[in-house]
Amino acid sequence: MTAPEAPRSVSMGTTGPVSMAGPGEDIVRHLSAERSEPQWMLQLRLRGLDSLRAQGVPSWASFLRSVDYARMVSAVEPPTGVPGESHGNAALSPGLASLDASEEAYRALREDLRHLGVRFGGLPSVLNADPELVRSHFASVVAADANPLAALNAALWSDGSFLYVPPGVAVPVPLQAEIRADYTGVEPFERNVLIADRGSDVTYIEGCTAPVYTPDQLHVSTIEVVALPGAHVRYIALQNFSREVDNLVTKRASVHAGASVEWIDINLGSRRSWKVPRADLLGAEASADFVGVALAGAGQSTHVGAEMVHLAPRTRSRIANHAVVHRGGGAVLESGVRVAAGATEVASTIEWSSLMLDSESRAQTVPAIEVDEADAHISQSGAVRKVGEEILFYMSSRGVSAEEAVRLVVLGLAGIATRRIPVEYAVEVDRLIELELGGAVG
Repeated sequence: MTAPEAPRSVSMGTTGPVSMAGPGEDIVRHLSAERSEPQWMLQLRLRGLDSLRAQGVPSWASFLRSVDYARMVSAVEPPTGVPGESHGNAALSPGLASLDASEEAYRALREDLRHLGVRFGGLPSVLNADPELVRSHFASVVAADANPLAALNAALWSDGSFLYVPPGVAVPVPLQAEIRADYTGVEPFERNVLIADRGSDVTYIEGCTAPVYTPDQLHVSTIEVVALPGAHVRYIALQNFSREVDNLVTKRASVHAGASVEWIDINLGSRRSWKVPRADLLGAEASADFVGVALAGAGQSTHVGAEMVHLAPRTRSRIANHAVVHRGGGAVLESGVRVAAGATEVASTIEWSSLMLDSESRAQTVPAIEVDEADAHISQSGAVRKVGEEILFYMSSRGVSAEEAVRLVVLGLAGIATRRIPVEYAVEVDRLIELELGGAVG
C-alpha cells in the first residue's frame, strides 16, 4: 500500500533544503547485519539513506548535519530475539507502576492478549520471529522516502513497538511500551507500527511523564497506524523529554472505511519539537480526531499540529490544537486539511489557540486548507491571547493570587486533552504543568 501524497499546501520548513551526507552506508549495513535482518529490511534502510542524501534536510533542521551517527549507532544493542519483549531493561507494560510491578502485570496481560490473538512486542523481536508479518506493514503508511526525517528513521531505526489486533477484538486495557526503568535513556531512532484489523478497538500510550534523555540529545521517531474497516485506534502521546533533546516525529495513519483514529498529543519537554500527525481518510465514513496541547518555556520551541487528508466520501475530521508559551518560549501551530476530488460530503473542524503568558514569548499559526469538492464543509476558529488583566483582577478580588489564576487558566486549557486520557496520567500531567509554570506571570 502506498501512502497518498501530502497536502501540497503544507510544508515542513519555510526555506529550501540543506544538503546532508547523513550516516555512511557502512553504518547502515553494519546495523542491519548485527541484527541478522532479512535482505528486504536492509534494502529498505538503504532506500531511506539514498532518499536522505537526495532530499537533504529542511533548513530548520540543519543541526542534523553535525550529529555523530556512527557513535549513536555503535551504542545500540542488538535485539534479544525473544518475541513479545523489548531488549535491554525495557519492558512492555500497561499503565504507570514500578518496573517490577509493571513486568508482573504485563506477564499476566500478555497471556490474555495471546489468547485473543493480539501480537504486541518489541519491533526488533517481532521482526526476528515473524519477518513476513512485519514486512506486510512496515513502511506501508510512512514510506522510506516520505520526508527527510522519515528517511533518517528508516535508515537507522533501532527500537520501537509492533502491535497487531485481530478482527473484532477489543483490547480491554490501554497498551503502553515502557521506555526504561529509570527513564534516563531511550533509543534515538524509534519506530512504532500499529495495525488494527477489521472491527477491532485498541488504545496505545507512548512516552512517559519523567524526563527522558537520548544519545546526542536527538530523538527521530516514526509512527505508523493502520485502521482497517470499522476499527478504532486511540494513540496517546505524552512527551516529556529533557530540555536538551530535539524531538522530531513523523506520525501518519491510514484510516479505512468506517474506521476512526484519535491522535491525542501532550508535549511538555524538548528543546525543539516537530510533530505534525497526519491521517489519510481512505474509505467512506472514515474519521480522525487530533487533540493536542503544547507548553513551551525558556529555550524551547515547538512546532505541532495535524494534517487531515480526505480521500473518500462522507469522511470527518477534527483538529483541536492549543499551545501555552511563557518565559520567551516559542510555538508554531500547524493545521492542514485537504479534500480531494471525489471526496464528497466531507466535514472538518479546526480550532486552535495560543496563550501567551508574557511579552517575550512568541506564537505563530500555519493554516492550510485545500478543497477540490464544492460541498465540503470546513470551519476554522482560532485566537492568540494573553491572560488579561480583567481575569487577574477578577480572581484577585476573590482572594486568588495572579500565579494561581494563571495556573487555573492553563490547566483549563490543557483539560481538552487530559480529560481524554487515563486519570493517572491526567493527574501527573497537571502536576508537571504546575511545576513548569512556577511563577509564570509576565
